[in-house]
Amino acid sequence: MASETPEITDDELLSGSNEESESLTPKKLAVYAALTIGVVAPLFPFALMVSMSFKPAGEMYSASLLPSEPTMAHYAFLLENVPILRQMLNSVIVTVAVVTSVVVTSCLVAYSLAKLDWFGREFTYNFILVTMMIPGVLLLIPQFIIIVWLGWVNTYQAMIVPFAISSFGIFLLTQFFKQLPDSLIDAARMDGCSELDIVFRIVLPNSLPAIATVALFTFMNRWNEMLWDLIVIRNEDMYTLPVSITLFAKTGLYGDSTGPLMAGATLLAVPTILLFLLLRRYFISGVTMSGLKS
Repeated sequence: MASETPEITDDELLSGSNEESESLTPKKLAVYAALTIGVVAPLFPFALMVSMSFKPAGEMYSASLLPSEPTMAHYAFLLENVPILRQMLNSVIVTVAVVTSVVVTSCLVAYSLAKLDWFGREFTYNFILVTMMIPGVLLLIPQFIIIVWLGWVNTYQAMIVPFAISSFGIFLLTQFFKQLPDSLIDAARMDGCSELDIVFRIVLPNSLPAIATVALFTFMNRWNEMLWDLIVIRNEDMYTLPVSITLFAKTGLYGDSTGPLMAGATLLAVPTILLFLLLRRYFISGVTMSGLKS
């Protein structure tokens, strides 16, 4: 008589697979350790900056990460001695205007490059790619000459117009729009939609991850811009927040200003972090999907 094979239940199979997955090998431990270091290392300077912004002056350079008695004195010092609220408002106005302009222009140009057939399209696309390789610092002097010629020194236009169009935004959205099915565009045309209707009613609602990615990158680049604003702005009331914090650190007019400087840097970093947390799902999806095709 043949011997009967013992039956193995599903619970036993699951328990066995769980034991294998839960066993920590030296290789897994090394991977977990490397990932932990990779996460903690970039976060530590930020945590130290925030902590120092709340530390009393007497323990500013102490080894303790957390302040023994948190204080808002450094933030109050900024409000009393620097027009920080006005400068933050300047940063918001300029950044929102630039992000809006970049998103709109990038969507229109990218749609024409991805879905329309016109003479010179490939040349235009290649030219846009070439402009991405030009270091921005090489254009500072020509751009400044144009700003002076237009009489825009110490104005919002000087801080907005040079950043109103983004080659990177056009490139990223072009790659994303190429993945949209042509049948969707053709169906909209058959229904009588104009090209602008297709862009704003069909393409944009189906491209939120890529648009969020462009908006986030543009926000970070413009919000943290300091060099150009320092060149074209003369009046302190027109300074943006990065310019104000940089000058606050360099002038030395307030003695040991480490605490207020850390408070200003914290105020500068918070909007970018909040925006990333709000858009992280779209950001990851947009970066992943936009580079699949050339």
